[in-house]
Amino acid sequence: MFTARIIDANEAMAVFGLVRLCYPEIEVSAWRDHLVRLGVGRRKIAGCIVVSDQRGYSHAACLYRIAPDPRSGRRLEISYLSKAELPASTAHDVLLDYVDNLARREGCGHILVEDTGARISDRRIASWAQVDHDLASHHFRPESLGFVKAVEPLTCAS
Repeated sequence: MFTARIIDANEAMAVFGLVRLCYPEIEVSAWRDHLVRLGVGRRKIAGCIVVSDQRGYSHAACLYRIAPDPRSGRRLEISYLSKAELPASTAHDVLLDYVDNLARREGCGHILVEDTGARISDRRIASWAQVDHDLASHHFRPESLGFVKAVEPLTCAS
């Protein structure tokens, strides 16, 4: 029912309604300009992941960045989590599964859901209801910077 993919600046408006719902202070031009800056460079190390239904409606999104990590070489950083709160939706699972696979493909040792972009408060990530439960079900644990988990390496089937 849901599919996840990386979008570029040309598709910025496809997810802007969802982003604006969760982060009302973000302006259209700033959102589009930010996605343009993320897409610059020879190798794609940052961008926007979107989860859509068969009709093309966005249900979940986040920004990602691959960064150096002194503990594990590389880590995948997730920020600006946005999710539509629909009953029985599995969009968050599709998003977090996609993030896991992206981290493995990129050789990242850890995934970090950042405090700054995810708005962690005393109640944890207040802008994404139930996110602490969603992250815990995907084996993330709270850390001083946000939520973090080790990435299981790819295994080859014999």
